[in-house]
Amino acid sequence: MLLFRRISEVTQQLVSSTKMFRPELSLEQKISRVSASKTMLKNVEKFTMNVAYGDSQRFMFEENGTISLYHKSEKEKIPSTVLAWSCMSTINSSISRVDGRLDSTKYSNLLEQHVLPLRQKTTSNMIQYVHDWFPVHYSTAMKKYYSEHKKWLILLDWPRCFGDVMPVESLWKEMLNELTEKNVKVFSEQRLWEEINKVWQKVCTEDFVHRRLNDISVSLERVVKKNGDYVD
Repeated sequence: MLLFRRISEVTQQLVSSTKMFRPELSLEQKISRVSASKTMLKNVEKFTMNVAYGDSQRFMFEENGTISLYHKSEKEKIPSTVLAWSCMSTINSSISRVDGRLDSTKYSNLLEQHVLPLRQKTTSNMIQYVHDWFPVHYSTAMKKYYSEHKKWLILLDWPRCFGDVMPVESLWKEMLNELTEKNVKVFSEQRLWEEINKVWQKVCTEDFVHRRLNDISVSLERVVKKNGDYVD
C-alpha cells in the first residue's frame, strides 16, 4: 500500500510538472492564433533553419527541496529562485544564469554572448532570432540595440500567446520533468543552479533541438485543428 501511494504521488507530480502556466485565451486571441498559425505554415522553414530561439525561466525550490517553475511577478530579488536563460539553435545551444531580474542591459549582454556569435557559422553572416513578448524584449533600449545590430540580427515575428509553440518552453518543461522524476532536492540557490545546468546538459542535445524545431509545424497544425486552443 505504501509503495502504491508513493507511485501515485510521483505520478501526480509528473503530471503537474508537464503543465506550463497559460493564461486563459479569449475568443479573439484564439482566432488570432489560428490566423497566425496558417500564415507561419506557409513558410515554416524560416522558423527552423539558421534560427535561434531565446527564452528565460525562473526555477524555485520549496522548503522540502522540491523544484518547480516560478510564474509569479518578477522582483529585483526573489528568494529561493534562480533565473535561467537559454538559447536553442541547430548551430549551437547554450544556457546562462541571470542574477536578479532580467533587464535591457542583461538581455543585450546575453544576445552578445550567445546569439550574435552564431552568425559566424551561417553563409549570410546573419542570424535569425525569435523571442516572446516579455516586456524587456521590446524596451526602448532593446529597440535601439536591434537597430544598431540589424546587419547581423534578424528578428522574426512571433505571435502573442504562442508559448505552447515556443521550442524553449518545451525545454523548460522537459527539464522539470527530469528533475521531478529523479526526485532531485535542493536547499540553496547555488545548488539549484547546479542542478538546472546539469539537467540542461542532459536534455538539450542536438537531437532534442532538431526534434523540437521540426515539431513547430506539427504544433501549428494542431493550433488550427483545435481552433486556437493551447496544444501543450
